[in-house]
Amino acid sequence: MIIDARELSFDEAFKELKDAVSLGYAGFDEVLIFVDAHDGEKLNLITGFAEMLLECKTRVVETNGYYVVRVNQEPVEGILRG
Repeated sequence: MIIDARELSFDEAFKELKDAVSLGYAGFDEVLIFVDAHDGEKLNLITGFAEMLLECKTRVVETNGYYVVRVNQEPVEGILRG
């Protein structure tokens, strides 16, 4: 799933990311979030939100004037085992 957070407010970006994680997109594949390269505050808040509150792993890649935040959520072992 792709979220273009370049024009979104913090609240809208957090809501879209939370919805994507709760629907399982980050567990089966990556959620990609685009943030302008000059918007370091938004980048830090989104990665912190994903890592601390949503318990996901993030990786940031800079390319062509924006950042791409890759968000992955590893499956919980207890749920998979039954």
